[in-house]
Amino acid sequence: MSLESMNRPVSKMNKAPDNAIETEPQFLNFSYEKFGDISPEEESRARETFKKAAVSLEKEWDISSPLSIPVHLMSDEKFREGARPTDPMSWKYCFILRDQPDDKIYLDTNIFSILPDDAEAMIKHETAHIVVEHCVGDISAYRKSFFLEEGTAGLDGATDRLVAKLKTENQTIPDPLMFQTIEKIKSFGGDTNREPFSEQMGYLVLFSAVQFLRQRHGETKIIEWYKNMDKDIPLGDAYQMACGEKLDQSISEWHGSINHRMQEMNDKS
Repeated sequence: MSLESMNRPVSKMNKAPDNAIETEPQFLNFSYEKFGDISPEEESRARETFKKAAVSLEKEWDISSPLSIPVHLMSDEKFREGARPTDPMSWKYCFILRDQPDDKIYLDTNIFSILPDDAEAMIKHETAHIVVEHCVGDISAYRKSFFLEEGTAGLDGATDRLVAKLKTENQTIPDPLMFQTIEKIKSFGGDTNREPFSEQMGYLVLFSAVQFLRQRHGETKIIEWYKNMDKDIPLGDAYQMACGEKLDQSISEWHGSINHRMQEMNDKS
């Protein structure tokens, strides 16, 4: 570890837990409505998973003011009723959606049987969108960059998933900055009818790269980066204003870290 890295802010994503571990959220409050046939077991698991996500996100983003999040728990039949058949996002592996205008979450409780290993991370991802928007405090600034909005919502274990996928598919490491729109994600193979977003290359690249930046600078600087976006300046300039370095250079260092991880994996195989 270099002296420079020792002096960098430490992201709360990797912060050691306090002796008194919180098991209940202090500021995030969920209100639930049920639609369709939801079993008691499904409802209980959903509530517990949202609670766990809230406890984690409160620590990561240092939440200190109340935030209410409506959640619709839905049977698969009810969840699919409004799906657009031509929209890949509404297809096979879509089980959770965030309604941007109202910051409401829709959860198909089939997620726990179809994607049991991904459900927790996916629920935390959608909840994180609302939490980070709350931290930014300005909807316009929050929604100006797809790269930043999706990246900060993140996905637990994204870098491990990415490295494994790159190795399995024998692909070169994509440039995260190419994924500035959802259309770019789709053009790179993002298809929810084929695999959940938690396994799509474009999303994993975004999640991993922004996680690297969060760990590098800490969440306070990331929020400052967001707020600079409302000054109608480019993403890279807003980053440099907040973090004091060029975005493309930071991404190059992320790229090097992924190469290093892949080399380590190759050495072990």
